[in-house]
Amino acid sequence: MKVRPSFVRLLPSLLIIIFLGAGLIFGLTFNLFVFTFPYDWRQFTIIGIWLALSITLIILTITTGYYEVQKKYVIVHKGMKKLIYYYSDVVYIDEEQSEKKKMVHFFTKQGHVRYLTFDRGGILYNTMIANCKNRISKEEFQMKYPKVKI
Repeated sequence: MKVRPSFVRLLPSLLIIIFLGAGLIFGLTFNLFVFTFPYDWRQFTIIGIWLALSITLIILTITTGYYEVQKKYVIVHKGMKKLIYYYSDVVYIDEEQSEKKKMVHFFTKQGHVRYLTFDRGGILYNTMIANCKNRISKEEFQMKYPKVKI
């Protein structure tokens, strides 16, 4: 089943990237915007390029980022990259942080932490809670992986 992350949860990250890009583009062309008035085609071209890049980034993020929920694993598609997380490899899901931050916050049996943005209906989170059979309690996890901070 194909599940898309919530756009509302992705929007703050996208806005940060867009504004950093704006700062870079307009910072490099600062003299052109400050000391040249009235604006001519050069300034409008730069603004148009920034808008086109921003809109392209938003469209690509929405269309190429999604999850595939399967019986034994979850495939995370991020652009051209595919990440596979088997339910049997998940040893701990921090349910408190997951519901608070609206991100699936889980640890693999190697002790690596992973974050997946919630989808609208919470399908990914509920599926992971139901299918991860090797989950252990918080105390057991801290005893088994003492260097990993929750």
